[in-house]
Amino acid sequence: MRREMWTRLRELIDQRSLKIIPSGDDPMTLSTGALTRFYFDCKVLTLDGEGLSLVADAFIEAMQKLPERPRAIGGLTMGADFITAAVAMKTYDKGLARVSGSIARKEPKKHGTMKKIENELPPGTPIVVIDDVITTGNSTRLACKEFRAAGYRIIGIIALIDREEADGKVSLEKEFGPVIALFKRSDFPRALRADEPLRAHKGRFAAAA
Repeated sequence: MRREMWTRLRELIDQRSLKIIPSGDDPMTLSTGALTRFYFDCKVLTLDGEGLSLVADAFIEAMQKLPERPRAIGGLTMGADFITAAVAMKTYDKGLARVSGSIARKEPKKHGTMKKIENELPPGTPIVVIDDVITTGNSTRLACKEFRAAGYRIIGIIALIDREEADGKVSLEKEFGPVIALFKRSDFPRALRADEPLRAHKGRFAAAA
């Protein structure tokens, strides 16, 4: 991707996906129990034509940095759904080495095939597991475990945004190999400023204790 396309993608994330909770409202509680006044709603981006196109190009570029070429891409529904489909389509349209999409369900279908993975591929298929946002990494970890159980070989993880909290990226790297985050919380000054009052309050509480 050209530099201006990366810049445009960051702008779209900042303008559309980054949501700031007003100071008069209660902060959001994350799965870690921590409080925050911002979150990334990446579905707003990946359900927009321009946004999804740029995201897919960015993921394709990141895939080329992995130590091995994946033959599949996928993750846990719904964070990975739209990105997976867009990357599979774009690699075909661009005449690149094709990758097939697979999606892991949070629980098996309750009827019909009762599958846990949509478009399950043969054992040994090298897959890059993806997600929109990493915090604790638990949703990405669940997807990785489902793919491993089905016989896939995980060669890396790519996320659109790393919140840089709870050591999510680090823990995933220890368990599953290289993790690439296209953007980090620190790339968005509004996100850093949003939590400044919470960090200051936490600091005063620690000092008083």
